[in-house]
Amino acid sequence: MKSAMGTRDRFLRALFVALAVGLGWGVRGDFGHLLGAMFPGAALGLGFAYVTGQKSMFKWMPLLGAIGGLGISTGGAMSYGILHGYAKSDTFINYSYGFFTLVLQGGAWGCFGCALLGLALEKERLKATELVSAIATVYITGAAVYFLVVTLGGFHINPPRSDLSIGYTGGVIGLFVWLVLNKKRYGFKGALCGYIGFGLGMALGRFLANVSYLQPFSVNHWNIMEVSCGFIGGFVFTFGMLGKKFPELPEGEGYPLLSVYGVFYVMAFIPVMHRLRRIRPEEKLQQWAASLESYGYANPELLSRMILAAIHVVCFLGFVGAGIWLYLHFRNKHRFAAFPVLYFSGLMLLIQNLNALFPFYPRQPRSINMHFVFWILYALMIAYAILRKPRDVTDPDDVAERIHWRKWVAGAVAVFVFIIVMAGFVNGEKTMASANTRWPLWSWRQGPHTR
Repeated sequence: MKSAMGTRDRFLRALFVALAVGLGWGVRGDFGHLLGAMFPGAALGLGFAYVTGQKSMFKWMPLLGAIGGLGISTGGAMSYGILHGYAKSDTFINYSYGFFTLVLQGGAWGCFGCALLGLALEKERLKATELVSAIATVYITGAAVYFLVVTLGGFHINPPRSDLSIGYTGGVIGLFVWLVLNKKRYGFKGALCGYIGFGLGMALGRFLANVSYLQPFSVNHWNIMEVSCGFIGGFVFTFGMLGKKFPELPEGEGYPLLSVYGVFYVMAFIPVMHRLRRIRPEEKLQQWAASLESYGYANPELLSRMILAAIHVVCFLGFVGAGIWLYLHFRNKHRFAAFPVLYFSGLMLLIQNLNALFPFYPRQPRSINMHFVFWILYALMIAYAILRKPRDVTDPDDVAERIHWRKWVAGAVAVFVFIIVMAGFVNGEKTMASANTRWPLWSWRQGPHTR
């Protein structure tokens, strides 16, 4: 049976989520680790709920935003900097290994959060015992694979950094097995789309960042990789998961209170924690003042304190936004379904811009400022919400939950082969200036590479 949602319609809906998660992942690059990944994860849950066009999903937004934020953030514990260095190398064995490990790590980053989103929206609600069983399976298989590969086998994925991503890959294997054995079709579909989307997103994002070395304008290649990773991951997940008819959020059983927690976690907790954990006044005030003085601003110390105060105002606006969202949620104001993702994204973008001193940058000739690109992404999100109202279009469960896994895997392999082939033409002297190699073990900090 053919899906009721046309390909163009599905594409445009997925594009909105791609913009939201791409923006979130780009901003994440300034903050890093588990905390930074909460923004794109929450944006994924909120954006997906919005583009379904279903009134029931507006009520699910607080939980999906929280689940996405917590689920995607788990990948922040992995180290991936050197893996990107391998993918910038100019030798086949090193860059092919680098891109492959980026697929593994990006896939693990997206798999857990996307599986949780799918499980939360299963027709039969996930039981507490099932959740405990799934978590235990992930930990046991992750520990087993880590023990076999690292402890017994002595293989290190990116020495001297952490080998935790090997354990994550083992956890992914365990999660897929658990989903199949427990017949969680929509959860499996979420895990598959998340793994392929964010896995290819990480690898293809790095390839595009490598390509940026060849163009005549100065641009932050890390930002290109990060935005691309979120954009591709958000697009693939949404494109694959749309079409299912979702149930109403239960009115009892503690769900109203969980919704309140979800709203404040997304709209207030995440911005405040970025301020408390990533913007330490004793360090930042001095750094900002030194940068502002180099930009030619008078009285940079006073301006630095004003910037910190502005960040505090933005955090306060997070609590205001939480109050507005709660009002819309409990009054079931579905026509304002775009509000949570737009308001939350705006808050996080302001915090990032102020922390990075973007409003005070002097204009740099022949350069592309990715902070300005972030605002373009945000403007496109707003334009989408104004010009296009997602309709409620759904398929029967057997169609919506159908998993064309062979096509997904074949497509992913084709994209990966394309990356490897093209990297042979793109990687070279310019990318090697900041590359790493695994064979032999070498870092660009050690001086000229010797083969």
